[in-house]
Amino acid sequence: MNFEIIKERRALLGLTQQDLADYSGLSVRIIKSIENGKANPSVSTLTKITDVLGLEIMMKVKELNK
Repeated sequence: MNFEIIKERRALLGLTQQDLADYSGLSVRIIKSIENGKANPSVSTLTKITDVLGLEIMMKVKELNK
């Protein structure tokens, strides 16, 4: 999963990682990990971030070939 859009949107809005952490109620460490692609955030965590950034989460359910 590419979380580059979170970093780009945050920068576009002129927010620091600390700002995003403060507004979302998450730690700066979590924000940094997500932006660096080193985290596996829950939907709840992503929702907190996307709510602040004005983004929308879209999920696909992939059908497995048997």
